[in-house]
Amino acid sequence: MSRSMDEQFMRQALAGAQAAVHRTSPNPTVGCVIVAGDRVVGRGVTQPFGHSHAEVMAIAEAGEQARGARMYVTLEPCCHVGKTPPCTSAIIDAGIAEVLVGVIDPNPLVHGKGLTLLKEAGIRVSQGVLAMECSAHHAPFCQFIRSGRPWVTIKGAMTLDGQIATVSGDSKWITCQASRTDVHGLRAQVDAVLVGAETARIDNPRLNVRLAQGEDPVRVVLDSKASLEPTAALMGAGTLIFIGPDAPAQRVDAIRGTGAEVIRVPLNTYGLQVESVLEILGSRGIVHLLVEGGGHIHRSLLDQRLADEACIYIAPKLLGQGRPLLPGPGVEKIEEAYTLTDVQITTFGDDVRVRGQIKYPESRST
Repeated sequence: MSRSMDEQFMRQALAGAQAAVHRTSPNPTVGCVIVAGDRVVGRGVTQPFGHSHAEVMAIAEAGEQARGARMYVTLEPCCHVGKTPPCTSAIIDAGIAEVLVGVIDPNPLVHGKGLTLLKEAGIRVSQGVLAMECSAHHAPFCQFIRSGRPWVTIKGAMTLDGQIATVSGDSKWITCQASRTDVHGLRAQVDAVLVGAETARIDNPRLNVRLAQGEDPVRVVLDSKASLEPTAALMGAGTLIFIGPDAPAQRVDAIRGTGAEVIRVPLNTYGLQVESVLEILGSRGIVHLLVEGGGHIHRSLLDQRLADEACIYIAPKLLGQGRPLLPGPGVEKIEEAYTLTDVQITTFGDDVRVRGQIKYPESRST
């Protein structure tokens, strides 16, 4: 099989993983296709945590056609017993002749061991097929395994002159309906969505998935003084409110009365110690966190080098003055700017979405 054909089939496996509307965390969302000759006979995507992995799903669909076939899988098959049996055993039992993977699993329980087991069973193996694309897709999981904290995507909606709201705080709506629908799609793909107390007060968001298919994410609010009213739309079970050590007990009790969980964390010069927040979220299996604002939280995450990706919606509007996407002092030199890499540009109506991984300047210290 030619390299271009291998990439074509791996691209199908990757597309299946990217199209998944269910969450698999803390497992990665893996895509898999099984090919007999030049025909796809089985497809699979990792199911919700505790259920079948992509390889098992594809083998089940392929049935006897899996024997002697090639398997394309975006991440190295697991070889350990967790909530489900190891995928390597299923692959060997199915009689797969060749396994081609996009990237190696960084989990120490796997990390090359899966491929070794397949080789020892007489199965041909190859790695690095469509490696860059598969690495980008699995970046949140890989970081979670290596650091224990979630992958952080900061999301903003701004005008052409960089404002996220008017001087009075009005922001409804900067972007068009199609962009707002896409945001709900993002929420369906991540594990949790975070906002600051000011954004929660001004916008009173629900932070759920209403305009797209999928389940609601965990709602997270940074509210150092427990200042939010219990009647806020996002309150209730499934909401985590992070507060400071001196938040008034009466306010805390009122928030807890809604069913929301309250968690105290230390303060630093930026306010709540966001690094502690991320560690706690990671300990709960939250792999991908979407930060929807406000601007001071975005600035804090960038200054502390805790944001991994930016997803910015730009609307063809001009305000002149308003509330900027990144408040506070700017940089003096272009070389000190934050840069986006692996950029994807998508249009929604008249809006433009720019999404890419954040590269931090070497010249600026944290």
